[in-house]
Amino acid sequence: MAADPAPLSQEEFVIIRMEEDEAAPWDPEPLSNPQPSTLLPRLCRDPRQRFCSFHYEEAAGPQEALARLQELCSQWLRPEAHPKEQMMDLLVLEQFLGVLPPDTLVWVESQCPESGEEAVVLVEDLAQMMQETGPHASRLLFPILLATSPK
Repeated sequence: MAADPAPLSQEEFVIIRMEEDEAAPWDPEPLSNPQPSTLLPRLCRDPRQRFCSFHYEEAAGPQEALARLQELCSQWLRPEAHPKEQMMDLLVLEQFLGVLPPDTLVWVESQCPESGEEAVVLVEDLAQMMQETGPHASRLLFPILLATSPK
């Protein structure tokens, strides 16, 4: 009879990084400058990510760079479809996500919050789950939460 395998320690996790030319099935275009949060399926991030990751060098000059940024911003915020308050909430949500700790950010982004209020609820729920499980169980709980996320 085989013994039960020992639980995985944090050092035993394997991180896989895709190269630029290895697009995943959910990734319509490779990223030029991947960030940790862009390793998630980009179902809720496409327009925002293209806007945030734009580099001046991608344009032929300053006029083209500005025009491209305006176009990308319009695709993200969609001013023709969203009221000013909703666009402002998207900008505040973006900034809020940017100040979260990396592990929290990955989990919250995997849930694709559509507002700052949704993101706050997700952060509070995650903090409560981590508090209930204790500091050692939290390290093991995080990968399980990502794997079982409904979105």
